[in-house]
Amino acid sequence: MAAPDQRFPVVVMAASTGGPATVMRLAPGFTKEFPGAVILVQHMPASFTNQYALQLTEFTSIRVKEAEHNEVLQPSTMYVCPGSHHLRVNPTGRIQLDNSGRIGGYLPCIDVTFETVAAYAGAMSIGVVLTGMGSDGARGMKAIKAAAGLTIAQNEETSVIFGMPAEAIKAGAVDLVLPLEEIYPAIEKRVVGLCRPVPVGAR
Repeated sequence: MAAPDQRFPVVVMAASTGGPATVMRLAPGFTKEFPGAVILVQHMPASFTNQYALQLTEFTSIRVKEAEHNEVLQPSTMYVCPGSHHLRVNPTGRIQLDNSGRIGGYLPCIDVTFETVAAYAGAMSIGVVLTGMGSDGARGMKAIKAAAGLTIAQNEETSVIFGMPAEAIKAGAVDLVLPLEEIYPAIEKRVVGLCRPVPVGAR
């Protein structure tokens, strides 16, 4: 188990309407050497998420799998949240899945993933809200921002539906508003910075 000072970046990408095709354009940036973990929470029926994870393996060299209950979060892996469950990361870095029903009208609920990743990874958390309808993710992005993590929203011009990114921006929870093609480079820049050795006493 990684000690708190050995934690790695955790990227959470969240999407709803228009998300599958959008993520397939974003996914090729992630490589098998990517030094962080990636969690994808897509509003999608439960019967589709395992197949979606398999499809994503054709677009990226990072390891992709449907998330499993109680597995330990690892770098260089993309975890797809099952459509039937909410995904949380507990304080020891284990994935917790629960099927307790809709939260705020959503299953899976993006906010709970963002909030628990913020608590676990702190400044090493990166939240990305992509195209989608509704407001899921805005509250959770505020948690990541409050934990000194980086928050990114897809811009209106490249979103199929600008609802979720717009709500996160309105909530004051977004550091960067970017077109789709600039999102992975921004993630990579942040991760490279996080993974550089920091001098003792520096913050």
